[in-house]
Amino acid sequence: MAITTHEHGGHGDHGHDHEGAVGPHTHLTSVGIDIGSSTSHLMFSRLLIGYPSVLQRKPIVLERNVIARSPILLTPFSGDWNIEAGPLRELVDATFHEAGLSRADIDTGAVIITGEAARRDNAAKIAELFADESGKFVCATAGPTLETIMAAHGSGAVLESRAQGATLLNIDIGGGTTKVSIIDNGRIIATTALNIGARLVAYNGADEIVRLETGGRRFLAALGENLGVGGKVDEELRARLARRMAQALFAALLSDHSPWDDFYVTAGLGPLPKIDGVLFSGGVSEYIYARETNSFGDLGADLGREIRSVAEKRGLNILEAGEGIRATVIGASQYTVQLSGETIFVPESMELPVRNLRVFVVQADWQAPVAERVAAAVAKTLGTRDPEVRGMPFALAFSTPAFVGYGSVRDMAEGIDRAFAALASDDRPVALVFGQNVGQVVGGMLSSKWNMPCIDEITLSELDFIDVGEVVPEEGFVPVVIKSLAFGV
Repeated sequence: MAITTHEHGGHGDHGHDHEGAVGPHTHLTSVGIDIGSSTSHLMFSRLLIGYPSVLQRKPIVLERNVIARSPILLTPFSGDWNIEAGPLRELVDATFHEAGLSRADIDTGAVIITGEAARRDNAAKIAELFADESGKFVCATAGPTLETIMAAHGSGAVLESRAQGATLLNIDIGGGTTKVSIIDNGRIIATTALNIGARLVAYNGADEIVRLETGGRRFLAALGENLGVGGKVDEELRARLARRMAQALFAALLSDHSPWDDFYVTAGLGPLPKIDGVLFSGGVSEYIYARETNSFGDLGADLGREIRSVAEKRGLNILEAGEGIRATVIGASQYTVQLSGETIFVPESMELPVRNLRVFVVQADWQAPVAERVAAAVAKTLGTRDPEVRGMPFALAFSTPAFVGYGSVRDMAEGIDRAFAALASDDRPVALVFGQNVGQVVGGMLSSKWNMPCIDEITLSELDFIDVGEVVPEEGFVPVVIKSLAFGV
């Protein structure tokens, strides 16, 4: 498979025209590297950063164009099932070379390890190995929730939902897990992940099992087959296995039925709203949409055929996805620098800057009782974090309507205080970020207990990582570098 390239200019170009945009804008070159449980690949993109109108002075991604895609590599694992760095390094180096790019040409990027690969002992070291431009890269081990969000954006499901004003399902079927999101009018309202994947059972040319995950054993046992590594999975058994997986997937989604206790990786979706359509992404989607016919020693082809069949029989409206296997290849991370408001709070004992804080967003409002509702919202957000990211430094961002008075803001601070008091120290954030100019009030109330800066007038999403810089002398604000996982908008 050849590397696909498109014409690109040099990185950091300035002053290019863009219809509808005003003022100066900049081109950035970005790279995304996705190391997954089945496949690994990378993608180069050219991002146009600028202002959409004279009324909006916040820079955004105006345009995103792919300029090169690597071949798809089966993720290399060693005998102890750790990730092998050598073949991945060769893929990265070859793709840079054939795309005509050097490390110096890259402005920003992301290295993401997903699925079963994220659970390997050396996952973090592998990510760090490829994020050698440490000041320019987001480097993350993505648990199933973040991976689900990435897939929903990368497949085009979020954009399609927003454009149609529709409620859609995005079903991302990979090698180790299947990730599902409900998207309503362009907003992801629920996610789940299930133990269904093409490489839960993998085999060689003699139909002998060479890889068998726990979920694969469960499905085989459900068919009355007690097989292990070295056992035979012929064509007929593979078809039965895929059919069982497809039926279990839609029974779980449409009827909330789970065949065994640990079938769900994360909490189920519960009753579904009326669904206007479904999009598929992940490696198996290439078979669902008949874009791939080759077999790679796994259940991909059988699973794709069976999933499409069951979806059609259940009357689901199958929509075309913009991306399939590459949906979770991140278009690298997008650097935008925002300046906080001047009403921030930074404890004297707090050392800035702090870097690479994963963002978790709390949806809050000002309805009474504010303190109780905010405490519950904080607990809910922190309770949904994937185990893979527990213990890592993070920022907690609050999304609220325009505030209605400082009495309500003080109640919000009380709710935050209650929520933090119930948490272990490793589960508390490093920083708080607010869209409204309430940082100083909240920080002043929390300062006696919690040593964390409260930054305001910054808008963040669940796909962001941030760096918080030092307070600008004599100005009272801080620069915040937002490294967003960039998707087409």
